[in-house]
Parts: sequence; C-alpha cells; structure tokens
Amino acid sequence: MTNKTTPVAYILTCPPGTYLPEPRIRTILERIENNRLAISAAGVPERTVLMLQKLAKETNRLDLFLAPELSSSTVFLEKALQEELAHHPTGLTIIINGGADLSENAFPSAIADIKNSPNCGLAVVSHTPGKNPSSSSFVLDMLQNPFYPLLTILRNELLKPHTSILRENLFFFALPELLLRLSLQTKFKILPSTYIQKFPASSKRTQKENEQRIMDEENSVLEKYQKKIFERKFTTLPVRELTDIYQHHITQTMELFKKLQNGILESVEDYDQHIFRYCLLAIFSGETENARQMMETSFSVVGERPALMRLYKQIVLNFSLQNQPISGPEKVSVVIPLFNQGHYLEEAVTSVVRQTWTNWEVIIINDGSTDNSYDTAKELLERLDDSRIKLITQENRGKGGTRNRGIKESSGEFVVTLDSDDMITPDYFAVGISLMKKNPRAAWITPKTLVFGKDNHVAWGDEYAPINTIIACPSPSSSLLRRCALEQLGLYREDLTNREDAEIWISLVENGWTSVTTDIPLFIYRHACRRPGLSDISNISSKEEITSLHPWWFRLDLNREIREKAFTSFPFYRFPDWFLNWDNINKIVPLFNNQEKFLAAMQKLKESYPPINKPCRWNSDNDDCYLDIREALYGVRSQK
Repeated sequence: MTNKTTPVAYILTCPPGTYLPEPRIRTILERIENNRLAISAAGVPERTVLMLQKLAKETNRLDLFLAPELSSSTVFLEKALQEELAHHPTGLTIIINGGADLSENAFPSAIADIKNSPNCGLAVVSHTPGKNPSSSSFVLDMLQNPFYPLLTILRNELLKPHTSILRENLFFFALPELLLRLSLQTKFKILPSTYIQKFPASSKRTQKENEQRIMDEENSVLEKYQKKIFERKFTTLPVRELTDIYQHHITQTMELFKKLQNGILESVEDYDQHIFRYCLLAIFSGETENARQMMETSFSVVGERPALMRLYKQIVLNFSLQNQPISGPEKVSVVIPLFNQGHYLEEAVTSVVRQTWTNWEVIIINDGSTDNSYDTAKELLERLDDSRIKLITQENRGKGGTRNRGIKESSGEFVVTLDSDDMITPDYFAVGISLMKKNPRAAWITPKTLVFGKDNHVAWGDEYAPINTIIACPSPSSSLLRRCALEQLGLYREDLTNREDAEIWISLVENGWTSVTTDIPLFIYRHACRRPGLSDISNISSKEEITSLHPWWFRLDLNREIREKAFTSFPFYRFPDWFLNWDNINKIVPLFNNQEKFLAAMQKLKESYPPINKPCRWNSDNDDCYLDIREALYGVRSQK
C-alpha cells in the first residue's frame, strides 16, 4: 500500500544503457496503485520507445520524457522533476533506478522511513548489496566513485529553491551530483538494501562508448565536492563520526602496509578505500602533508588507481608547498596552443594563475579551432581580467608553429608550452626556477608528473639520464625551458606531424644540454581516451620523421617491415632496444659529463652522415605530403 495522505510523485529514470523490460514497468504501476509514473530515459532503443508509448496509451498512467540522444538525458529528467514539483510542491518525490527490481514493500517502507525522520530531507538505498553504511560512509563512497542511486526519496521542499534542479552538463552523474549537493543542506537516511531484489548490472558498452565523457564528468563532480570536504562544508555529517572513520582507516592503512611489506595484497578495492578515506579525512583534519606523503607512498607501491589519482591530483593542485606569493626578475612565459579543447582551457589557465611565483605571462594561441574554443577563450579572459594573459588567433599551423608563435610573442627568460588540457601545480615555477639557478647546464626541468584519465600513474619521476632521450620521450611537453637553449636550436621544428617535444629533447642533448628531474609532482597530464577534434595519431609518421632527423642513434640497416615493427612496438613514443645503434650510443653518451669532449664527438659523428635538411616521410619522398598527413590526422589543412 502506498501513502494516502502525503502527495508522492514517482519518477523512473534510466542510466544510459539500462535494459527496461515491460514487466518491470507493469509491476511498478501495480505497486503505486492509482498514482502516475513519469519515465525519463535517454538513448533508449526504438523498440523500447514503442513499448513505452503503447503502455502509456493502454494504462493512461505514464508520463513519458524520452530522448533519442544521450546529450538530452539530464534535460529530460529535469523536465520530469519540474513537472512533478508543480503538481506536488510540498510532498515527496521517489526516483527509481530503472535497472533495479524493487521489493514488494519498497515504496511504503521508504515513505514511512522518511516520515518517521522529520529532520531528514532525503533517504537513499545503498548501491552495495548487503551493506547499510552510515550517512558519512555513504558520502565518502560517493566522493570516491560517484554512482547512480537505486532508490531515492526526497522532500520536495528541498528541491523548490533550485531554479535548475540538476546540473545540465552532466549526463551520467546528474543524480549523484544532486545527492552530494543536498547532503550539504540536510541530514539523510540510508535505506536497507533489502528494498532492492535485484541490483542492476552496469552497461560496459555504454561505458566504453562514452569513456571520455564519463571521466570528465567524474572529475567535475568529485573536484567540486572533495573541495567541500577540504573546506568542511559538509556540516550535516557528524564530526565525531568522521573522526572515528579516520581513526579506523589509519589503523587499516597501517595493517595494509605491513602486509605489503610481506608481499600480500588481499584486495585492491579495500586498498583503494582505506588509502582514499585516510587521505581525504587527513585533509579534513588539517593534516595535508600526511595525505600528500601517503599518496606518494601509495603510488610507489600500487599504480594505476583512478580514484586515488583523482584525489592525489586534488591535493597537489589545491595545497601549495609555499604559503606566500614569491617573485623575482626571472619571468616565465606560458604558451598554450588551443585546438578544439576549449572546455578544458579554464583548468589549464587557472593552474597558471594560482602559481606562487607571480612573474609570469600567458599567451593563448587559438590554432584554427573548428569548434567554439576561441569564443570560450575570449569569455575566459574577460572573466579573469588579468593583463598578464593574452589571446591570439591564427589559421592552423600545428603545434610546432603555434608554440613558436607564442614564444616569439613572449619575453620570459623561461618558457613553458602548456597543452590546453593539462595543468601545473602552484609550486611549478618557483621550484623549477630554483633548480635552473643551481644547474646552469640544465636546459629544461623534467617535472615529476601525475597522469590521470584513461591511465593513472606517476611518470617521469626517475633521475634524468641522456640515454632516456634516445630510447623514449624523457619529459612531458610542458617542461620548463630556458629560452636561450630553445633559441640556440631555432625553436621547435614546424615540419613534423606530431611529437615536436620529443624531437626538441634529442636536439638539446646533442647540443650538450641536460635536464633535472623534480622529486615532487609538479605537472598534471590528462591521458585522454581520444583527443577531442583529432583523428587517431599513428606512431609511424612521427617516429619515422624523428629518426630520420637523428639517424646516428638508430639502425639504418633494417627493411621497411622491420622498421614498421619498431615504430609500432609501443603505443607511445618509445623504441625497442634492438632498434637502437648501440655502437654510436656506447661511443658518445659516456662522454656526456665532459661537455667539451661530448660536443666534439657529437660533431664528428654528425659529419659522418649525409647532411639532413628535412625529415623523411613514411612511404613518400614528397615533402608536401606533410600537409596531407596533417590533414588526415588532424582534420585540418595546416599552413605550410
């Protein structure tokens, strides 16, 4: 039996990829008696739409809010919520996950639970079968891996003040975001998992098809609400309870590391939860350095942990090592090439604005974007209103030409070419300049890097060695560089289809320059599933070009088939050992510490090879094919 005195609205909503059988709809209609059921679903198959339309006509009790495209999911759910609120402004709204089978008494029990708890504004069924966590644990779970609620019951008075109930730019995590937002405003209850007879399985196909969007939404939601924990904005959560949870995870973390010392890791999921909660609550308790050190230790033991990397990224971006702004005569010029990635640009620019080192400038160069990135950049500059930030637009020239344009437009002693979807930590300039002063032979700083997104690990953390530059890309593209070293080379090459940074590192080493690696993470690299606006980039073109420009490090006696194998052995910029010319490497590289001898030997080695004026193209002798390659890879025909 459903409630007879309190108005109740029922909304069934489907996460993308949910299977929605007709018997489930009929069962829900039976259990809500004469009430109407709103169904909000996006990206549903045509046969499901036809079934729902037929059922709506037959029963006259369904209100359908259906969208053929995934991008409309939140908009249609918002419409359903607004309409139900208009009918029941002071009642309750029950939101049902269309993939879950509910127990027979789920609705009346949920209504009774919230009516018997007048201080609670909402109640929700845990996403984990057989577990009924506390409200604090529930929020901590959401802050680690936001999930789609299975059954939610809300007091409509909570929703009325919101002109827009859901964040319209969220398609996968609109409801999790709403729950976290309401958790800041009201106490809530966790309903027994026995209300759910069958828990829905996730749609792996939908996850794969929308992998980048899912990752971007997770980052957006988690960054916002993890900061709320840092700032102690979750005032509805009992501090005593959070303290007890913190103490529990301190103990569990210590036990974990004792087992790890003996080579035992029983559960990666438990490892994630203990480390995550320890670090999040350490920050809540004002022990930020403990959290930072724990993340450093954790990633030295177990890599590729997405939830932990997201929190690690939050720590290094939001808590600088230097408390006060500092400056000096050394100016840092940040060049940001922008091509169809305007939706990430604010994160990149904000990470520069938040530098503890204040003597900097930013040159954003819109490199012929084919979407709204240029307009996004203009709006951002108007909002920031900082005279140190400049925006330029041009026809597409590719990264090499765009970086060079920015360098020529800037005046700093040091240069950072920051991709528009990456970020730097607040201490990057201060630490980098200090290291440069101590190491005059260093042309660039290799920042220890946090990689997040499709891959999640710590990169470029080992001590720099020249051989690394030949074998693989030894540094991220956004390393801090000396302008004088770049100008000695004539800046970046503009005739490469990709990986201008890998080529510049090799050229710098061949001119006697070296690098210094930082011992703390200073750079945040987004590993995208696929770069927006770009086609898949082949290893073959760029590796052929770079090896042709520096042939003395590589074997030239291999046929086309073997060379292709060398270029495709790794999905990133790296060469197998058997492809290297170890005779030349063993003759030249050991002299590197004696700059004078190294440069003399390097010059002699280069003279033993024919002069090189331009890179070779894979399967073509026509230099103009560079334009054809870039058009095929990037979808635009760059200026020559």
